[in-house]
Amino acid sequence: MIAHKVLKYLAMALCLVAAVFFIYAVSVGDDPIQMDEDGVQGMTIVPMMYIAYIVMAIILGLVLVFVVINLFTKPGALKSAAVSVGIMLVIVLLAYFVFADNSVLDPATGKPVMLDDGEALTAGDSQWIGAALWTFYIIGILAIGSILWAGASKLVKK
Repeated sequence: MIAHKVLKYLAMALCLVAAVFFIYAVSVGDDPIQMDEDGVQGMTIVPMMYIAYIVMAIILGLVLVFVVINLFTKPGALKSAAVSVGIMLVIVLLAYFVFADNSVLDPATGKPVMLDDGEALTAGDSQWIGAALWTFYIIGILAIGSILWAGASKLVKK
């Protein structure tokens, strides 16, 4: 219960800081947001970015702490987490070795795909990009399928 109160007040404090920065950004107009000669938007944007980084680090840390606590306090949670990680690993390996293509040529032109930094796309990078896309597609299809299955099974039970 104490952790809940502490987190609630921490969230309120961060909201207050965000509100202050928002009011400041609205009150000063567009001039501080314009980039300077170094390409930095220092007066307004950079402090907000640091606050966002800090909040993200706090959230990630708290999530990790509570996940680890939950895993070791509930005996079934560790088994369930291991099964979920195993299924995810199987999906990623399936996407990487079966579905992903390591082609570095643009199908429309037949020329090598060039990246924004001017270098050509490597076969390994192409395979990882393809694996990430296929992993997303597989998980999306499984999620939609599970939603449809749950809805259909509720209709059948009624």
